[in-house]
Amino acid sequence: MSGEAGQSHTPLWTLKACQLLGAAAWACFGRFINVFWSDIGVTRAEIGALSLATMVASFIGAGFWSLVTDRLGEFKRVLVGTSLAGTILIFLYLLPGVQASFWWLALVCVSSSFFLSTGGPIIDAMCLSVLKEQESEEQYGDQRLWCAVGWGGMSLVAGQLIDLLGIGFMFWGFASIQACYLAVCLCYMPMQKQKQESAGEQVTLKQFLNFDVMWFFANLIIYGLAMSVVESFLLVFLNEDFDNAPKLLLGASTTVMCIFEVPVFKYIDHVWARRKERLTSVLMACKLVLAFRCFCYTLLPPSNPWLVLLIEPLHGFTFAAMWSATVEYGQRIAPPGCVARMQALVNGIYYQIAMGIGTAMWGPLAMAPPKGLGFQNCFRLDAAGIIIWGIIFQAGILIRRRSQAARGAGITAEQPLTEVS
Repeated sequence: MSGEAGQSHTPLWTLKACQLLGAAAWACFGRFINVFWSDIGVTRAEIGALSLATMVASFIGAGFWSLVTDRLGEFKRVLVGTSLAGTILIFLYLLPGVQASFWWLALVCVSSSFFLSTGGPIIDAMCLSVLKEQESEEQYGDQRLWCAVGWGGMSLVAGQLIDLLGIGFMFWGFASIQACYLAVCLCYMPMQKQKQESAGEQVTLKQFLNFDVMWFFANLIIYGLAMSVVESFLLVFLNEDFDNAPKLLLGASTTVMCIFEVPVFKYIDHVWARRKERLTSVLMACKLVLAFRCFCYTLLPPSNPWLVLLIEPLHGFTFAAMWSATVEYGQRIAPPGCVARMQALVNGIYYQIAMGIGTAMWGPLAMAPPKGLGFQNCFRLDAAGIIIWGIIFQAGILIRRRSQAARGAGITAEQPLTEVS
């Protein structure tokens, strides 16, 4: 990166620090917010609605703050300003008047999520930008691993401290780590300008309207719907359906998930890079493992919630392997010059749209009978649904490949399924 006079490089360690501290702060708050809502009397259906509101606000916020970042041409002011505002807003949850009203909770949820939405996409964009401009030998994955370390490590610590100090620790722990994160941004992140993309690159909706891309997005949405019952409600399931499950267990389950994410993130690319396995085969395997994971939850005895720790290593495959294969898949089928935009869509569709809709859907369904199906039946329904979708998805891929073969079509930018399937 050749900056202007007086500009300094962003030290690579600050990228890792931002990933680590951002994830650790969110592990204190984001992983336990559903438990906090449950403890103050919010129903499962209302938790689903609040989670959906969180994801919608985050989706809108990420898009808005990305535009602001592009307009300013640098990351520092956006990260510092939004993080500070969002951190202040979450303390409104502690006001008795807010806790007593669903609509006040929703307002705090939406406003804080709008500002805190920069934590993931803006930091990721900064990592990619800095690594490219400095022509570093390090890869994005070398930075992303610290996110898993921060998330997993702090989840375990936060769970234990919540047991000792009460649920209020999730707020003070979040604020303390955010203060360290802001200090790194203020003291070590220069106000450097990022390079602007060429104005000649025009992206139209039509470039994404082909079978390969739309089928890929459909798979991402359905998988996100299936994963949302685990991501959004597993801790509520442990908190409500088991006998005296400690908050330490809730943190420990997240830690085990992240421990098994790290090696998968680091080595899963060898499956398609060296062994030449099809990406769609990897994605199908992820669906089967997710179905098995959901079925295992239905076998847990209410008297021994700690057995969930034997199931959570499967998260390394159901998320890390899926996400790595999805990112690679998206990169291969992206229209020319649209790789970055494709990855932005992948993040938004999975984390906000699919997870948001899924959380709103599973919330009412997870209500105890007769108001809903209960968690046990939801997990069984989820397992059956993802297997059925896996068969449909593979059938679509097979039909597409045979159609290409019948026409004698080669691999083109618009028809690359022979490359990824």
